[in-house]
Amino acid sequence: MMRRRIALITAVCTLAVACSAQVDGPASPADAAELRAAPTMLQAQVRGAALRFVEAYRATLLGGDDLEAMAATPLMRRFAYWLAVQDGAFPGEITATSSVGAVGPAISVDAGGQVVDVEIAAQVDIVAQPPGGDPVERSIPLAGPLRLGAAAPGTWRVIDFVRFGRPVSSAFVPLDLVYERPGLRITLDSFGSVPSWTFFVRIAATGARTLTLTEAHVTLVDADGDVIGEAVEVSVPLLEVPPGRRIDGALSFEPLAEVRGVSLRIDISGTDDPAPLEIPLAPLAGSDTGP
Repeated sequence: MMRRRIALITAVCTLAVACSAQVDGPASPADAAELRAAPTMLQAQVRGAALRFVEAYRATLLGGDDLEAMAATPLMRRFAYWLAVQDGAFPGEITATSSVGAVGPAISVDAGGQVVDVEIAAQVDIVAQPPGGDPVERSIPLAGPLRLGAAAPGTWRVIDFVRFGRPVSSAFVPLDLVYERPGLRITLDSFGSVPSWTFFVRIAATGARTLTLTEAHVTLVDADGDVIGEAVEVSVPLLEVPPGRRIDGALSFEPLAEVRGVSLRIDISGTDDPAPLEIPLAPLAGSDTGP
């Protein structure tokens, strides 16, 4: 079988910057000497913002843009967008409930009190009912430091938070990698490492033919081309892309222990070039964010 490999040059540059700079979020809290207690009014405002954040996360899973509206940074807005895309692609019905066990005191992490950390213990529970199948239940723990920034007096936006035990700032990374061939354009927009390995992609049909994809044709392969990981989720809208359309979706896998020599293979039908696209994962290896 013909196989094509491309280098993740853009991803390497992105990760080099991410690894060399201090993470602006719960992954790198300020020194204790820099922290100071916030006034009573500020405590009440931040507590309200923390509760709204949990509700915004729940609403986003149901197709809303609530979390994106609360985002304080481009990274958080991008994460919120893809969270909504991934769950919005589910072909059945999703119900979600949220619970908050505790909201700690706000601790200012800058001299002006414009950025605060607040410890929260919360959870969002989901029931996904596929058409004609059994319901699937899962829980999303939102437990750990929530970092908020003041956008205006009394208005707080989300800088970072902990999900499945990892700050979003260390578990979600932009890739911005584009691959093109006649009739096809694929963008690997970003990558998330918890709770599964998820590649957030855009597939565009740039020719006159419809592009088709099956879950079996999205795999992880070793250096010899043998399949060592099968997709556990391929967003349904990605399975058929009409001419002139661009579809956003997610490709998810169970994490592997070793990635050197491993590539993401995407075999799309309907292009003039029948060879599957293979993208090496090695440039992401060894970072806290990548595989």
